Amino acid sequence: MVERKEYLDQAWAWKDEQQIKVETGIYRCGKSVLLKQYRQRLLANGVTPE
Repeated sequence: MVERKEYLDQAWAWKDEQQIKVETGIYRCGKSVLLKQYRQRLLANGVTPE
């Protein structure tokens, strides 16, 4: 799995904003993988799964 550090860092910067975030892109470009990596980063930083 390729870590998309730039995109992940951009999403992380908006983490605390009370806005809806939307990841868009063509078919099979890595949107779901990016969200899984974002979830892993949240868990690594102490956010509970609930």
